Amino acid sequence: MAFVSRSSSSSSSSSSSGTLDELISIASSDDRGIGSTRRPEIESIIDRLLLEEEEEKNTKNNDFSVSARWKLLWTSERETLFLLETFQNSLAYQTIDEKAKTLRNAVEFSGGNAFVVESEIEILDERKVNFTFLSAGLKFSNGFTLPVPPVGKGWFENIYVGERYRVARDSRGDTLIVERC
Repeated sequence: MAFVSRSSSSSSSSSSSGTLDELISIASSDDRGIGSTRRPEIESIIDRLLLEEEEEKNTKNNDFSVSARWKLLWTSERETLFLLETFQNSLAYQTIDEKAKTLRNAVEFSGGNAFVVESEIEILDERKVNFTFLSAGLKFSNGFTLPVPPVGKGWFENIYVGERYRVARDSRGDTLIVERC
């Protein structure tokens, strides 16, 4: 099932496009959320984007799959922010495969080391996805993996899915803004 983007079509209104541009501009200048004081502003813009998306339901839709590797632009998720702040110059990615029903979160450190969480997903509808953590661990460049217990399950809701960007909120109240790689 492909997720639907309502604001990426050429027939969509410019308000949604302008709101997305505003969101990406602020998120991109906010160090991925590390030490952010702009979360209320970002959440307010996302609320506007969601309203605009709902209002544009009857316009021509383009289907954009969430199956991709997504690079983190901004998040409020504490564990990810801790790793990004602690390990300077690290990058975070989320990889979703709708067909295989998998989701992988990875924070990649220098030297080829990474913290990786593997999950299975269940797509409920065009926006909402359930996930269950299957495994987690520190993966070292020499091939050794130090497993840690994965904890939990939950859901995320895609507020926006476009050709280039995706915005989601999850069951813990966290927000994610990512760019397709």
